[in-house]
Amino acid sequence: MARLHYLVSRALASHHLQLPSPTMSSLRSSQRLPIPLLSPPPSSPLHGRTLLPFVVTASRRYASSAFGRRRRSLSPPMLLGRRRAMRPTRKGPSELSVQIGIEEGLPEGPEILSIAETLRTDAGKAVKLAFHNLEVSEYKTRDTSISNVNKYDSMEVSLLLCDDNFIRKLNKEWRDEDHATDVLSMSQHIPGLDIPVLQLGDIVISVDTARRQAEERGHTLLDEIRILMVHGLLHLLGFDHELGQEAEEEMEKEEEHILSTLEWKGKGLIRSAYDAATNAERLRNSVGLLLLQI
Repeated sequence: MARLHYLVSRALASHHLQLPSPTMSSLRSSQRLPIPLLSPPPSSPLHGRTLLPFVVTASRRYASSAFGRRRRSLSPPMLLGRRRAMRPTRKGPSELSVQIGIEEGLPEGPEILSIAETLRTDAGKAVKLAFHNLEVSEYKTRDTSISNVNKYDSMEVSLLLCDDNFIRKLNKEWRDEDHATDVLSMSQHIPGLDIPVLQLGDIVISVDTARRQAEERGHTLLDEIRILMVHGLLHLLGFDHELGQEAEEEMEKEEEHILSTLEWKGKGLIRSAYDAATNAERLRNSVGLLLLQI
Protein backbone atom coordinates (compact mmCIF):
# COMPACT_ATOMS: atom_id res chain seq x y z
CA MET A 1 0.00 0.00 0.00
CA ALA A 2 3.07 2.28 0.00
CA ARG A 3 2.17 3.76 -3.39
CA LEU A 4 -1.35 4.61 -2.23
CA HIS A 5 -0.10 6.49 0.80
CA TYR A 6 2.52 8.21 -1.33
CA LEU A 7 -0.26 9.56 -3.57
CA VAL A 8 -2.48 10.66 -0.71
CA SER A 9 0.45 12.01 1.34
CA ARG A 10 1.60 13.98 -1.71
CA ALA A 11 -1.77 15.61 -2.01
CA LEU A 12 -2.02 16.36 1.71
CA ALA A 13 1.58 17.59 1.93
CA SER A 14 0.75 20.62 -0.19
CA HIS A 15 -1.67 21.67 2.53
CA HIS A 16 0.58 21.19 5.57
CA LEU A 17 -0.92 17.84 6.47
CA GLN A 18 0.73 14.58 7.35
CA LEU A 19 -0.86 11.17 7.15
CA PRO A 20 -0.49 8.62 9.93
CA SER A 21 1.78 5.66 9.36
CA PRO A 22 0.79 3.70 6.24
CA THR A 23 1.33 0.32 7.87
CA MET A 24 -1.46 -2.20 7.48
CA SER A 25 -3.78 0.10 5.54
CA SER A 26 -6.93 -1.23 3.96
CA LEU A 27 -9.13 0.21 1.25
CA ARG A 28 -12.89 0.23 0.91
CA SER A 29 -15.14 1.94 -1.60
CA SER A 30 -18.79 2.72 -2.15
CA GLN A 31 -20.64 2.11 -5.39
CA ARG A 32 -23.51 1.92 -3.67
CA LEU A 33 -13.90 16.49 13.36
CA PRO A 34 -15.68 25.03 18.44
CA ILE A 35 -12.18 23.58 17.35
CA PRO A 36 -9.16 25.72 18.34
CA LEU A 37 -6.04 25.47 16.21
CA LEU A 38 -3.12 23.72 17.80
CA SER A 39 -0.40 25.33 15.73
CA PRO A 40 -0.01 27.68 12.74
CA PRO A 41 0.80 26.20 9.34
CA PRO A 42 4.37 26.11 8.06
CA SER A 43 5.60 29.20 6.28
CA SER A 44 5.39 27.56 2.86
CA PRO A 45 4.06 24.31 1.45
CA LEU A 46 6.15 21.61 -0.13
CA HIS A 47 4.29 22.20 -3.39
CA GLY A 48 0.86 23.30 -4.51
CA ARG A 49 -1.28 26.10 -3.14
CA THR A 50 -1.50 27.19 0.48
CA LEU A 51 -4.77 26.81 2.32
CA LEU A 52 -6.20 29.13 4.89
CA PRO A 53 -4.94 28.59 8.45
CA PHE A 54 -8.09 26.73 9.47
CA VAL A 55 -7.16 23.62 7.53
CA VAL A 56 -4.52 22.39 9.93
CA THR A 57 -4.55 19.87 12.73
CA ALA A 58 -7.26 20.86 15.15
CA SER A 59 -8.48 19.58 18.49
CA ARG A 60 -11.91 19.00 19.95
CA ARG A 61 -12.63 18.65 23.67
CA TYR A 62 -15.01 15.97 24.81
CA ALA A 63 -16.88 16.03 28.13
CA SER A 64 -15.92 19.69 28.32
CA SER A 65 -17.46 20.13 31.76
CA ALA A 66 -14.75 17.89 33.16
CA PHE A 67 -12.07 20.19 31.73
CA GLY A 68 -13.53 23.56 32.65
CA ARG A 69 -11.35 26.11 34.43
CA ARG A 70 -11.68 25.57 38.18
CA ARG A 71 -13.10 28.51 40.09
CA ARG A 72 -11.15 29.92 43.00
CA SER A 73 -12.57 28.90 46.36
CA LEU A 74 -12.27 30.11 49.93
CA SER A 75 -12.95 26.62 51.28
CA PRO A 76 -10.27 24.85 53.31
CA PRO A 77 -7.89 22.77 51.19
CA MET A 78 -9.19 19.53 52.68
CA LEU A 79 -12.77 20.24 51.58
CA LEU A 80 -11.60 21.46 48.20
CA GLY A 81 -9.68 18.26 47.76
CA ARG A 82 -12.75 16.23 48.59
CA ARG A 83 -14.79 18.01 45.94
CA ARG A 84 -12.13 17.38 43.36
CA ALA A 85 -12.09 13.72 44.25
CA MET A 86 -15.85 13.51 43.71
CA ARG A 87 -15.72 15.00 40.25
CA PRO A 88 -16.39 12.49 37.47
CA THR A 89 -13.37 11.13 35.69
CA ARG A 90 -12.93 11.66 31.97
CA LYS A 91 -14.58 9.09 29.76
CA GLY A 92 -13.19 8.60 26.32
CA PRO A 93 -10.52 10.45 24.32
CA SER A 94 -10.05 14.10 25.30
CA GLU A 95 -8.85 15.22 21.89
CA LEU A 96 -9.76 14.60 18.28
CA SER A 97 -7.32 15.62 15.57
CA VAL A 98 -9.04 16.35 12.24
CA GLN A 99 -6.91 16.92 9.17
CA ILE A 100 -8.67 18.45 6.14
CA GLY A 101 -6.88 18.53 2.80
CA ILE A 102 -7.67 19.72 -0.72
CA GLU A 103 -5.93 17.84 -3.52
CA GLU A 104 -3.90 20.16 -5.74
CA GLY A 105 -5.73 19.14 -8.91
CA LEU A 106 -9.08 20.31 -7.55
CA PRO A 107 -10.00 23.80 -8.83
CA GLU A 108 -9.73 26.36 -6.05
CA GLY A 109 -12.76 28.42 -5.15
CA PRO A 110 -14.63 29.94 -2.20
CA GLU A 111 -17.20 27.14 -2.21
CA ILE A 112 -14.61 24.40 -1.66
CA LEU A 113 -12.76 26.42 0.99
CA SER A 114 -16.04 27.07 2.81
CA ILE A 115 -16.93 23.37 2.71
CA ALA A 116 -13.47 22.45 4.04
CA GLU A 117 -13.91 24.89 6.93
CA THR A 118 -17.35 23.46 7.74
CA LEU A 119 -16.04 19.89 7.65
CA ARG A 120 -13.46 20.83 10.28
CA THR A 121 -16.31 20.91 12.82
CA ASP A 122 -18.71 18.48 11.14
CA ALA A 123 -16.22 15.61 11.18
CA GLY A 124 -15.84 15.98 14.94
CA LYS A 125 -19.60 15.89 15.46
CA ALA A 126 -19.98 12.77 13.35
CA VAL A 127 -17.10 10.95 15.04
CA LYS A 128 -18.37 11.76 18.54
CA LEU A 129 -21.88 10.56 17.70
CA ALA A 130 -20.65 7.43 15.94
CA PHE A 131 -18.57 6.41 18.97
CA HIS A 132 -21.50 7.04 21.27
CA ASN A 133 -23.58 4.69 19.14
CA LEU A 134 -20.90 2.01 19.37
CA GLU A 135 -21.10 2.17 23.17
CA VAL A 136 -24.88 1.83 23.40
CA SER A 137 -25.63 -0.49 20.48
CA GLU A 138 -24.91 -4.06 19.49
CA TYR A 139 -24.01 -5.18 15.99
CA LYS A 140 -23.78 -8.59 14.41
CA THR A 141 -21.60 -7.80 11.41
CA ARG A 142 -19.30 -4.90 12.45
CA ASP A 143 -15.58 -5.63 12.68
CA THR A 144 -14.84 -5.07 16.38
CA SER A 145 -11.12 -4.34 15.95
CA ILE A 146 -11.92 -0.84 17.23
CA SER A 147 -13.41 -1.26 20.69
CA ASN A 148 -12.93 0.11 24.21
CA VAL A 149 -12.41 3.64 22.89
CA ASN A 150 -12.06 4.98 26.45
CA LYS A 151 -8.52 3.62 26.68
CA TYR A 152 -7.25 6.16 24.12
CA ASP A 153 -6.08 9.69 24.96
CA SER A 154 -6.78 11.04 21.48
CA MET A 155 -8.05 10.12 18.03
CA GLU A 156 -6.94 11.09 14.54
CA VAL A 157 -8.79 11.13 11.22
CA SER A 158 -8.03 12.85 7.94
CA LEU A 159 -10.27 13.82 5.02
CA LEU A 160 -9.13 14.70 1.52
CA LEU A 161 -11.27 16.45 -1.09
CA CYS A 162 -10.15 15.62 -4.62
CA ASP A 163 -11.36 15.39 -8.21
CA ASP A 164 -12.46 12.41 -10.28
CA ASN A 165 -9.03 11.90 -11.87
CA PHE A 166 -7.30 11.53 -8.49
CA ILE A 167 -9.81 9.12 -7.00
CA ARG A 168 -9.94 7.15 -10.25
CA LYS A 169 -6.19 6.51 -10.03
CA LEU A 170 -6.58 5.25 -6.46
CA ASN A 171 -9.51 3.08 -7.45
CA LYS A 172 -7.68 1.60 -10.43
CA GLU A 173 -4.37 0.94 -8.70
CA TRP A 174 -5.72 -0.59 -5.50
CA ARG A 175 -9.12 -2.01 -6.43
CA ASP A 176 -8.53 -2.69 -10.11
CA GLU A 177 -11.64 -0.69 -10.99
CA ASP A 178 -10.90 1.84 -13.69
CA HIS A 179 -13.52 4.47 -12.90
CA ALA A 180 -14.10 7.34 -10.50
CA THR A 181 -16.08 6.67 -7.35
CA ASP A 182 -17.59 8.89 -4.68
CA VAL A 183 -15.67 7.93 -1.52
CA LEU A 184 -12.76 5.71 -0.48
CA SER A 185 -11.88 4.78 3.10
CA MET A 186 -8.38 3.70 4.22
CA SER A 187 -8.05 2.38 7.75
CA GLN A 188 -4.90 3.20 9.72
CA HIS A 189 -5.90 1.25 12.81
CA ILE A 190 -3.61 -1.65 13.78
CA PRO A 191 -5.38 -4.09 16.09
CA GLY A 192 -3.31 -5.06 19.09
CA LEU A 193 -0.98 -2.05 18.88
CA ASP A 194 -0.98 -0.57 22.40
CA ILE A 195 -0.58 3.18 21.83
CA PRO A 196 -2.54 6.13 23.33
CA VAL A 197 -3.65 7.45 19.94
CA LEU A 198 -6.44 5.88 17.91
CA GLN A 199 -5.59 6.41 14.27
CA LEU A 200 -8.89 5.95 12.45
CA GLY A 201 -7.55 6.53 8.95
CA ASP A 202 -8.28 8.52 5.83
CA ILE A 203 -11.44 9.38 3.90
CA VAL A 204 -11.03 10.49 0.27
CA ILE A 205 -14.03 12.17 -1.40
CA SER A 206 -14.38 13.13 -5.04
CA VAL A 207 -16.00 16.56 -5.26
CA ASP A 208 -16.80 15.98 -8.93
CA THR A 209 -18.84 12.87 -8.23
CA ALA A 210 -20.37 14.41 -5.11
CA ARG A 211 -21.55 17.40 -7.16
CA ARG A 212 -23.28 15.19 -9.72
CA GLN A 213 -24.96 13.12 -7.03
CA ALA A 214 -26.09 16.25 -5.18
CA GLU A 215 -27.82 17.49 -8.33
CA GLU A 216 -29.48 14.13 -8.91
CA ARG A 217 -30.70 13.90 -5.31
CA GLY A 218 -31.86 17.50 -4.95
CA HIS A 219 -29.58 18.84 -2.23
CA THR A 220 -26.40 20.91 -1.94
CA LEU A 221 -22.80 19.86 -2.49
CA LEU A 222 -22.12 20.23 1.25
CA ASP A 223 -25.07 17.94 2.00
CA GLU A 224 -23.69 15.24 -0.29
CA ILE A 225 -20.13 15.54 1.05
CA ARG A 226 -21.48 15.15 4.59
CA ILE A 227 -23.30 12.00 3.48
CA LEU A 228 -20.14 10.60 1.90
CA MET A 229 -18.07 11.52 4.97
CA VAL A 230 -20.47 9.60 7.24
CA HIS A 231 -20.34 6.59 4.92
CA GLY A 232 -16.54 6.63 4.84
CA LEU A 233 -16.33 7.08 8.61
CA LEU A 234 -18.52 4.05 9.25
CA HIS A 235 -16.23 1.96 7.04
CA LEU A 236 -13.28 3.05 9.21
CA LEU A 237 -15.25 1.93 12.28
CA GLY A 238 -15.69 -1.58 10.92
CA PHE A 239 -18.99 -1.46 9.03
CA ASP A 240 -19.06 -2.99 5.56
CA HIS A 241 -22.29 -3.15 3.53
CA GLU A 242 -20.67 -5.42 0.95
CA LEU A 243 -20.60 -8.38 3.36
CA GLY A 244 -24.27 -9.16 2.86
CA GLN A 245 -27.81 -7.98 3.44
CA GLU A 246 -27.60 -7.92 7.25
CA ALA A 247 -24.35 -5.92 7.15
CA GLU A 248 -25.93 -3.54 4.66
CA GLU A 249 -28.97 -3.03 6.89
CA GLU A 250 -26.81 -2.34 9.97
CA MET A 251 -24.67 0.20 8.14
CA GLU A 252 -27.69 1.84 6.54
CA LYS A 253 -29.32 2.22 9.97
CA GLU A 254 -26.17 3.92 11.34
CA GLU A 255 -26.00 6.29 8.37
CA GLU A 256 -29.60 7.38 8.81
CA HIS A 257 -29.20 7.77 12.59
CA ILE A 258 -26.14 10.02 12.32
CA LEU A 259 -27.62 12.17 9.56
CA SER A 260 -30.98 12.62 11.28
CA THR A 261 -29.46 13.26 14.74
CA LEU A 262 -27.15 15.95 13.38
CA GLU A 263 -30.04 17.29 11.26
CA TRP A 264 -28.07 17.00 8.05
CA LYS A 265 -30.09 16.86 4.85
CA GLY A 266 -30.38 13.89 2.55
CA LYS A 267 -30.59 10.14 2.83
CA GLY A 268 -27.64 7.94 3.63
CA LEU A 269 -25.58 6.66 0.74
CA ILE A 270 -26.88 3.10 0.99
CA ARG A 271 -30.53 4.15 1.04
CA SER A 272 -29.99 6.57 -1.85
CA ALA A 273 -28.39 3.81 -3.92
CA TYR A 274 -31.26 1.48 -3.13
CA ASP A 275 -33.86 4.10 -4.08
CA ALA A 276 -32.04 4.78 -7.35
CA ALA A 277 -31.98 1.09 -8.22
CA THR A 278 -35.68 0.75 -7.36
CA ASN A 279 -36.63 3.73 -9.50
CA ALA A 280 -34.60 2.41 -12.41
CA GLU A 281 -36.35 -0.96 -12.17
CA ARG A 282 -39.76 0.72 -12.12
CA LEU A 283 -38.82 2.72 -15.19
CA ARG A 284 -37.74 -0.39 -17.07
CA ASN A 285 -40.99 -2.11 -16.15
CA SER A 286 -43.01 0.87 -17.32
CA VAL A 287 -41.20 0.99 -20.64
CA GLY A 288 -41.73 -2.73 -21.07
CA LEU A 289 -45.46 -2.38 -20.51
CA LEU A 290 -45.67 0.45 -23.03
CA LEU A 291 -43.85 -1.61 -25.63
CA LEU A 292 -46.25 -4.49 -25.08
CA GLN A 293 -49.24 -2.21 -25.57
CA ILE A 294 -47.82 -0.96 -28.82
